[in-house]
Amino acid sequence: MSYSNWIISNKTRLCCVIGHPIDKSLSPIMHNEAFRAKGLDYVYLAFDVDETYLKEAVEGLRALKVRGFNVTMPYKVSIINFLDRIDKEASLVGAVNTVVNDNDELIGYNTDVNGVISALESKVNSLKGFKALLIGAGGVARACIVALFLKGCKEIIIMNRTLNKAKLMLNELSKKLNIICKLEELNIDSLKKATASVDIIINATPIGTYPNLNESIIPKELIKKDMVVFDVVYNPKKTKLIRDAEKIGAKTIPGYEMFIGQGVASFKLWTGIDAPIDVMRKAVLKALR
Repeated sequence: MSYSNWIISNKTRLCCVIGHPIDKSLSPIMHNEAFRAKGLDYVYLAFDVDETYLKEAVEGLRALKVRGFNVTMPYKVSIINFLDRIDKEASLVGAVNTVVNDNDELIGYNTDVNGVISALESKVNSLKGFKALLIGAGGVARACIVALFLKGCKEIIIMNRTLNKAKLMLNELSKKLNIICKLEELNIDSLKKATASVDIIINATPIGTYPNLNESIIPKELIKKDMVVFDVVYNPKKTKLIRDAEKIGAKTIPGYEMFIGQGVASFKLWTGIDAPIDVMRKAVLKALR
């Protein structure tokens, strides 16, 4: 099916993404291209939902019988309160980014873990023995911790501007994962100390997101050539953190790798068929240019 003969009918199935803000999301571009490539009668939209109306929005999506939806910041944790059940991996992470509507039952999944693992595997075969610095304490940070654990990382230093939020996340995950996690206050001194001993840095915050192209959570002088630097921010294509790391000669993993990976897994959950990865990648990279 091509765009020239793409007709939305009374049988067209709806998928979408909810979050706040949502105006920079590339999910509609990525998924609509994928639906068209597979000849599926689906359409994907984006809805900006104010926190006050999150519950009503979820019930509205159920009532409208949407096939499924993605959940982005800042609702990946709070969305759980409004779902009927969540799968084992989402329960392990404590966050949901994909919901499937199965005959009016809303089931939560976490495909961010798939996205993080696929992104890591694009540059690193194994993280056994690695020590990581993770900055952030939201839903993506939780997925990163689980992915690091599954890939064999031995120790994670966690930093966040809001310590209480990080403590809550750490308390939940430490009960589920046999991994050493240390919580540090985010400041220049703690960053200097941590970057002197870690093998991989992950930015799981929105710092550096378009249009803030010249913002980075890590000063350039703290990045080392033998590090792996992963930024979950996918817009712009290369954040300042990634650009700085490239100049140093470090291995870099841009956020679009994770974004595409999680989207591929979501597509399979909604449609039951394998996603056209090459089509999705081409659509994302074209949009980011």
